[in-house]
Amino acid sequence: MTEHQFFVLADLLGLRPSDRDAAHAVIFDGKELTTAATAIAKRLREADATIRCAYVIHGPMEFRITVGHRDTHRAPGAVPLAIGDMVRLIAHSTEHWISIRITALPETPTDYYSGVIVEQMVKASRYQVGNGVRFSEDQVVTEAPTAASTPRSRH
Repeated sequence: MTEHQFFVLADLLGLRPSDRDAAHAVIFDGKELTTAATAIAKRLREADATIRCAYVIHGPMEFRITVGHRDTHRAPGAVPLAIGDMVRLIAHSTEHWISIRITALPETPTDYYSGVIVEQMVKASRYQVGNGVRFSEDQVVTEAPTAASTPRSRH
């Protein structure tokens, strides 16, 4: 969360200025003050994650489709997914994968999975940890990304 988001959230929660300042020191300065300050900081982080997951939802059009009907290595629908599973999606805007924890399964065959971002590799991305996402099974990356083992030759 940014400092602006922190102050808005602290305001909404009605924190006293002393509690707000202590939680700010814990979250942004990394200070370990009191147990109460740490508890308030934890409460703010949890509230931030709850709000993000409910109100910031990235749609399926924002992620790359990784398997199609003509792929022979993996047919659509071949990956069994369950609530709590960790999957990876590739964002169109960054072309980097994002780790997602599945929070809801599709209710119909044409509906989408729901999840929450748990890891983001790009710092200045609009996809932040805690944001909600909706996606289909054919957008899930099943293999871990690997680096090229040999350099490409110039021809």
